[in-house]
Amino acid sequence: MRALKLLAAAAILFFAPIFAFAEFYSSSYYGWNLDLPEGFVVKDASDDGLSFYLEHEFMKVRVAIKMFPQERYERSDLAMEDVLNKLNADGEIDGFLWNGRHASIAQYSFQLPGNGTAQSGWGVSVTTEQKPIHLVVLCYADKSVADDCQQFILSAVDSLCLNQKDFRLPGVVTSYAFNSGETQNVKIKVGDKEVFALVPVQAKESGRFVIDREFSVLTLYAKQKQWKEAWQRYYRLVFREAYSRLDSAAQSIYAALSSDALTKNPSNPNVEICKKLLAWTQDFGYQRNQDTSDLNDLTSVLQNQGSDCDSRALLLCVLMEHYGVKTELFVSGVYSHALFGVDLPYPGARIMVDGTNYLLCETTAPVDMGRVAKEHSETKNWISVDLP
Repeated sequence: MRALKLLAAAAILFFAPIFAFAEFYSSSYYGWNLDLPEGFVVKDASDDGLSFYLEHEFMKVRVAIKMFPQERYERSDLAMEDVLNKLNADGEIDGFLWNGRHASIAQYSFQLPGNGTAQSGWGVSVTTEQKPIHLVVLCYADKSVADDCQQFILSAVDSLCLNQKDFRLPGVVTSYAFNSGETQNVKIKVGDKEVFALVPVQAKESGRFVIDREFSVLTLYAKQKQWKEAWQRYYRLVFREAYSRLDSAAQSIYAALSSDALTKNPSNPNVEICKKLLAWTQDFGYQRNQDTSDLNDLTSVLQNQGSDCDSRALLLCVLMEHYGVKTELFVSGVYSHALFGVDLPYPGARIMVDGTNYLLCETTAPVDMGRVAKEHSETKNWISVDLP
């Protein structure tokens, strides 16, 4: 990890709006998105549409979003420094590269203007790409509860995306904490094929960091009205962290399987690849740990180092999405189970989501694609998780 210690609606001008679409707060004009935990509400905004203030419905957590013209500061870290100075905040700012762009992360404390309540939190600053401006995002809570809210705060800050590619790259906080470019060669056995792939040395640690953090956020919603959306967000952020970590593995597996798949099914070799991958994961050793998040990091799952239904299904989603195939994760609290959904032409049980009829695949029993246990066949008991 890096130097800073990370623990495991007002009137708005038409040209710079912030929109809340289900889980996302975004600016279509500047191109940024925040996949915040459920329950944030915009409480105030500046007349110029460049500043927003959000409060959470049941957590004592607040988000402030500030946007500055690019010409105002030479670098985005200077924007963060100026914002913290205006708050009379004490803190530390550290710069680093996030997905090839310069970014800054800050840990700080200050007192709210007016009532003087002490606050503590985290923030990031970065220059946007679609329409360049310096973007500063602060998330903080009353200092008396800030330690208890720290995972929630980090989750909010880490949800920032500046373009569509960011939805499949580690977030800004995760990238800061696990920024080593060192890789290692691992051997994977897929059926009768031995595959070698490069994975980041920190991939397992990074995956565990996000899973444990997001699980701590998820548990807060167990008795809240947004429990389903919180569950969807949990898997969405785990998928986001893991996707690019498995780029090399996905490519190597495809290279090993594609020739045979093309011979068996020239018109759609991805069907054969998916069948092979499903049989491979069905043969994994089954392992659950209900004392923690009950989800293993996908780098470990890839190497058959412990998995259950949802981690296997997520791994298949990551791999098949690399091959250009649409996938969907299906989870059920009623059945305490998860299924892998894939958009491929093959007979079997399906669930329609937003116009796509996903073929259902069971990852923990040795059955063909499209075969689902009768006791799990009630579609209303399945929650679909759209993956970015």
